Amino acid sequence: MEDPTLIPPTDIPAEQRSLGMWMHLTPLLATFASFIIPIPFLSLIATYIIYSTQKDKGAFVLENGKESVNFQITLAIAIVAIMIILVVVFGGSIMSTIMGGQFGNDAATGVGVVGLVGSGIFMILAFSLIGIGALVLMIIGTMRANNGNVYRYPVSLRLVK
Repeated sequence: MEDPTLIPPTDIPAEQRSLGMWMHLTPLLATFASFIIPIPFLSLIATYIIYSTQKDKGAFVLENGKESVNFQITLAIAIVAIMIILVVVFGGSIMSTIMGGQFGNDAATGVGVVGLVGSGIFMILAFSLIGIGALVLMIIGTMRANNGNVYRYPVSLRLVK
């Protein structure tokens, strides 16, 4: 979702296009790096560092940087929310399984086991959908910025203005 009213693509210098592209490419590379160096929210940290050091290079870089940082913040909030839900559901399922076994209640034990399996499936689906969606959107953002367009992520909170 580009906003062509901001800056005409033909008026953007190559250096700004390159920096705009890196605003979207940095979190993508940081995501892959986090598999090697497990730092929580590495993509958000890397994106914010690039944004804060390069935002003065031009309006195009600033706009792409804000969009990228906002998207990474949105992803971080979504991941934290899912983790809280999983802790509650998973913890409740474990408690149900333990208490059911302790007091001989097979129904409670069964519910606990189903909850454990269900929360595991939910976790796999939720993180897969978020990961694949984020990957696709960051690639699109990288390509659009390289072409001289400011990419607006369709699912993003606008916190950095």
